[in-house]
Amino acid sequence: MTIRRLDLTDPITGGNKWYKLQYNLLQFKKKGFKELVTFGGAFSNHVAAVARTCKLEGINCIGIIRGEPESIKNTTLQRAANDGMKLIFVSRSDYRRKEDPEFLQQLLTGYNESYILPEGGSNKYGVMGCMNILQEKDAHFSHIAIACGTGATATGMIHKLKPNQHLIGFSVLRDGFSLEKSIQDYLSGIKPDNLSQQWHIEHDFHFGGYAKTNDELTNFVNDFYIRTAVQIEPVYTGKLFYGLEHLINSGAFEPGSKILAIHTGGLQYLQPD
Repeated sequence: MTIRRLDLTDPITGGNKWYKLQYNLLQFKKKGFKELVTFGGAFSNHVAAVARTCKLEGINCIGIIRGEPESIKNTTLQRAANDGMKLIFVSRSDYRRKEDPEFLQQLLTGYNESYILPEGGSNKYGVMGCMNILQEKDAHFSHIAIACGTGATATGMIHKLKPNQHLIGFSVLRDGFSLEKSIQDYLSGIKPDNLSQQWHIEHDFHFGGYAKTNDELTNFVNDFYIRTAVQIEPVYTGKLFYGLEHLINSGAFEPGSKILAIHTGGLQYLQPD
């Protein structure tokens, strides 16, 4: 197994988040929007990355946060606020309306001048950016492995798969079966027949759902660092490497398989400013 460490670029703005943001920022600037609005939970790597990137770019930004204002006490949201992001907290029921233009118009005074960036940076521009993760030098790998939340990162990489390659996405969600549909929707119209057999999602390693963990996963994360000197976390990369090692040890891969695991970052809440 070879690890591609996207986390080494920057603990806050790096990882797969940078790939998702690059073309969205180009669209923001090209169309002259006044502010950028995005969405996330209290521990969202995406929210932290957007806030820091917007600070560096001189862009006004708003984060619509699922949960109560008490969440501001955590490292992720405190950092986002310190970076200049205006945080708007909404209930879980209201948060489910985040794609409803009427709801957003009521919530945002400058809605018509706002660039609406979906949760996780997952839109067609996010997918376009993630197409740049795999490179020509990766053509010899038979399997690509990545943690999946919204599926946009995986989709971008699926676009770049060679005919001999297969992508395995490890869902970090308890009810993550919508991932397949999301990926298929992103892929629609782009050689779907050729790509449909080159990827699948593993649903057995979510440990109870998003940001859920237990002693087994915590111990694995700590042991993985001791064994490899690679820091991972329990929300995304811990579940990826736990699941991948389980499959390797259970003989799920043919002898001679060459596996590339993508470390997407997600360590921002472990980093002091």
